[in-house]
Amino acid sequence: MKKSVRFILMGLPFYMILISCNKELDLLKTETIGEYVPLKIGNTITYQVDSTVYTNLGTVKSIRSYQMRDRIDSLITDNLGRPSYKIRRSVRSFTDTTKWNDTYSYLITYDSSKQRLELVENNLRFIKLASPIATGVQWNGTSFINTIGNPEIQYLSDWRFVYENARRPFSLNGISYTETISINQRNDSLGNPSNKNFYFEINTSKEVYAKSIGLIFREFLHEAWQPANGNSAAGYYEPNSYGIKMSILSHHF
Repeated sequence: MKKSVRFILMGLPFYMILISCNKELDLLKTETIGEYVPLKIGNTITYQVDSTVYTNLGTVKSIRSYQMRDRIDSLITDNLGRPSYKIRRSVRSFTDTTKWNDTYSYLITYDSSKQRLELVENNLRFIKLASPIATGVQWNGTSFINTIGNPEIQYLSDWRFVYENARRPFSLNGISYTETISINQRNDSLGNPSNKNFYFEINTSKEVYAKSIGLIFREFLHEAWQPANGNSAAGYYEPNSYGIKMSILSHHF
């Protein structure tokens, strides 16, 4: 048997042997989800946030900037009986940096049996990370979200999350994070955003996690434009249009 295996390898082109070895090494290097999302009560990350908002009945688009803090508040049980972490989110303005205002809480659950990390926010459950952590691995990150019959969230239907640049460095605000994973969650558009005479829609979403820290960068945009019609002489952005960009400022573990 050993001779036959050796014969087959000798007959293979050298580049095919290299590809096989690289795949084997990639599998050996696979890390756990816990290495990229440390879950411990008291862990805190502060972000710079630029939020895209639409005012004046959706006719005016603007950016609002502030700071946001996520703190792991407590260990609780979710509605499926699984141990989960309650994350408390607070914000503060640039004009008054002494006062944090609580906004809401969300839930993070690491399902060890299925090897995935779930996040529940505004009653929407996302599968944020899945195993194995390797470039090209993909999954349906919005499979728990029922978009049927709900036009406000239909844009979230069947989002295919995919790992990119696993275990690669990522530079942010002049700081290089040695080992990170990027997740491309969505990147598509319909129509031409530069021509407001017609309907257009943009859906983009990406997140980056750094080893031993957690989420360090997020960029999300859902934007849908309705051209001039009987309800609006000039046209308007649909009420569920929303965008956010988050960049880590500091973390305290």
